[in-house]
Amino acid sequence: MNIRAELEDLVRSALRLSGPTSIDHLVGLVPSASWSQIFLAVDRLSRSGLVTLRRTPHGEYRVALNGLAA
Repeated sequence: MNIRAELEDLVRSALRLSGPTSIDHLVGLVPSASWSQIFLAVDRLSRSGLVTLRRTPHGEYRVALNGLAA
């Protein structure tokens, strides 16, 4: 498995455990990766339909696995 796929798996695992969360909180859940790496992984997962991004009234984005409420 390549590093990109491993990181995407880590992000999905963190979302399974935490539920919908902000990107900043997700960075804390995956300490082995930088903010930029998490952001790119979330972008790829979003484009492939595996996660959903929703903007909150406070201006942050919540990330959720598809099928889970954000």
